[in-house]
Amino acid sequence: MSDRPPLRARRVRRRGTVAVQLANWIPVLISVYWSILLARWFVWVLANAVGGQFTQLLVLHRWLAWPFTDLPGASRWPLLADIAAVVLSGVAALGLLGVAAGWWREAERRRPS
Repeated sequence: MSDRPPLRARRVRRRGTVAVQLANWIPVLISVYWSILLARWFVWVLANAVGGQFTQLLVLHRWLAWPFTDLPGASRWPLLADIAAVVLSGVAALGLLGVAAGWWREAERRRPS
């Protein structure tokens, strides 16, 4: 037999390292996305301040939160799209962090002491 550990043990170790990397990158990605949502409002204020001749800014404002701007009522309440984007991305981030925590915990449990 070989000296290598079984395949299952190797997979768990790899998932443990991926879990640490995932746990490091998720908050960064969420903060970048939320910064884009904040920039979306700056674009909206700028577009309304300079007048109607800059419709490209309004198009950019719509596409920065694209899937959420198609929600019913988002045209009437523009903040609704951003609230939905923050809530959904936050729930997704917490779910992914939970999966990463489970992988890390499993890797720690299998690590020889």
